[in-house]
Amino acid sequence: MPLHFLPPGLASRIQHAPCAPELTPEQLEQFERGLPHPLPADFRELLVRFNGALLGNCTAGFRDGLDREVRIDELLGLRAEDRFGLEYGNEHLPSDVVVFARQYGAINRFGLQLADRPDSPRGTIWFFDSDAPTETEDLFVARECAPSFSAFLAQLTPLPDAAVDPAPAGDAPDDPDDPWRHPEALEKVPADAPTPDRPLVLAGHGHAIESSRLDVHVSTWVPDLEAREYRYQPDRATVMYSLEIHAEESSGEDGVPEPYASTLPVAAANGGRHPSLAEWSTLVVGPEGDWDAWYGNDAPSLQDNRLTVLERSGADLRLRWEASYSQYCRDFAFLFEGPVRFEGIRFDVKDPADVDRVLASAFGGGHRPDEWTRKVGERQDRGAQAPEDQRYRFPVTLVPREQEDPPGARFKP
Repeated sequence: MPLHFLPPGLASRIQHAPCAPELTPEQLEQFERGLPHPLPADFRELLVRFNGALLGNCTAGFRDGLDREVRIDELLGLRAEDRFGLEYGNEHLPSDVVVFARQYGAINRFGLQLADRPDSPRGTIWFFDSDAPTETEDLFVARECAPSFSAFLAQLTPLPDAAVDPAPAGDAPDDPDDPWRHPEALEKVPADAPTPDRPLVLAGHGHAIESSRLDVHVSTWVPDLEAREYRYQPDRATVMYSLEIHAEESSGEDGVPEPYASTLPVAAANGGRHPSLAEWSTLVVGPEGDWDAWYGNDAPSLQDNRLTVLERSGADLRLRWEASYSQYCRDFAFLFEGPVRFEGIRFDVKDPADVDRVLASAFGGGHRPDEWTRKVGERQDRGAQAPEDQRYRFPVTLVPREQEDPPGARFKP
């Protein structure tokens, strides 16, 4: 039976996503128990029917903050893979929103509002734009784009020259190079071992890298829940760790290997406290905790992550990063073992005299000043358009002090 709210242009082309499992009533009930309110009826009906669907390339009828035409090509479902799964509980989004689609070629999201608000009813569809101008430190700027899920589907315009690319039909001629039929052909067995020249190994294939770096960012402008805005609070500073690897052959396009972890649960792996620089020499960050790691831009998420620091010399680390990712309904191994540059700890303060307060609040008294060289930059003026409380800032960077090593002890970065 066709879904009554699907517009004809979508009804004629919507398809089940490859490898999307059938959604059982028990799975849906378990998911809804974790939500503050049940899913709206129209969205729930489509989720039960398709559990994520291919739409083909469609325009949403507006442009994003970079003046790009906003397009989507699929709807998310209840899937094990983060890349294809409904998203709920994202710290950068309202707590009453479920993400059901992503903008094609960008990290921007479409979200479904689950509860009534004073200014918008339950079922309202929002576009969360990471590229829109804002005077806050929020990652996304929210824009209302439809009053309901059905209305959102009705405003999508399918592009006739953008065909859906599903898995091949069962009676199609066998092609040994077709990744849908033979995903095992993408994997090299036995796998390459990581080497100094090719430290990144994806599905068994070694890759050279151009650079790799670890960053620690301390936020001093943090949310004030009562005021519903970001405010300068040096005594409530928070810490975020990130890791980026740039492959030598990377073009910057979507889907190519450009591994990054925008969130590393370092404190959770270190007994709930942030490690000193000396403790980084033997740190292990296991699969537990809140990882946010990806194969690349608009590419599969990295699962079962484990990070092991093999050695450290000053600001140079040697890491082993193990994970897995899914493509064409098959899991592949991800491995990086090589040098990483520790770029230091970065943050902004309104007054350089606040630096010690920030460090004390962010690191809970575990910061050791003797391990770092402190660099305070010139005062920055963000312009008259910025709120007065956020206009002037001093950038501060703490760089690891280079330790004295015996001749030959330092590894080659």
